[in-house]
Amino acid sequence: MLFNDLFRLKKATDADKNIMEYLEKNPESIEKLTIQELAARTYSSNASVVRFARKLGFGGFRELKVQLIKLVEQNNYALSEINPDVPFRYDTSIKKISRDMMQLTNQTLLESYQSLDEAALFTATKRLYEADRIFIYAAGDSQIRAQSFQNKLWKINKYPILATSRSEWAVNTTNITSRDCALFISYTTKSNQDLKAAQYLQQEHVPQILITSHTDTELAGLMDVLLKIPRLESDEQEKIATFSSQMAIEYTLNVLFSTIYQIDYEANRAHQLKREDLS
Repeated sequence: MLFNDLFRLKKATDADKNIMEYLEKNPESIEKLTIQELAARTYSSNASVVRFARKLGFGGFRELKVQLIKLVEQNNYALSEINPDVPFRYDTSIKKISRDMMQLTNQTLLESYQSLDEAALFTATKRLYEADRIFIYAAGDSQIRAQSFQNKLWKINKYPILATSRSEWAVNTTNITSRDCALFISYTTKSNQDLKAAQYLQQEHVPQILITSHTDTELAGLMDVLLKIPRLESDEQEKIATFSSQMAIEYTLNVLFSTIYQIDYEANRAHQLKREDLS
């Protein structure tokens, strides 16, 4: 049963059993289902649905619905057994490489979506939107993702600075004020340079955001906001490439750009159309 682990009520009423049975048999309808529709189809009431949700530990029907949608998605897109570090071998066919890379992409994006905390995303968006300047700390492959994020923000009249560009991280760090915001992008948070910068910025009361798969490190502990991405790649094993980590980082940055864009949606759309007319 799809929701077996969730639906474990010691004292389930007849109304509870009817609701459970309907949700189990109709998972495809949950996303568009309203509390009124669920009550009508289970011969219960809105109050019965709310009580049912609260017995399961949720604040109400809305929270229950969000969790059920996630469970349906997990069931529909079962995670593959592909090794993110070495997703193909020397004798793998081109067709299989194509399929496995598609499955690895799906797996990474699904887990990235499930890892994102809505409250943290809201706070990160607010901090970045309100900052006078955005300073981005990223190195290696992550800096490429950061440059793509930077390019998108330019198009809506925000001009973030790559703090680690040209090895000028110390100069940039000491120029940041509490009216700015620092965005760290680090899959493993192993950079001593990032740690030094974050320690200084904390003393200066600069808002700090970290995108990482490691949320229990010293660097993570210095942050105001953590945006977690899935830890699919090994920290030790040699990789063919950083496929999964970079897809997760790019997805998270795309979500951040979209939420920032949405705040001034009409103005950003008008500016975009003006730019297209000019070109």
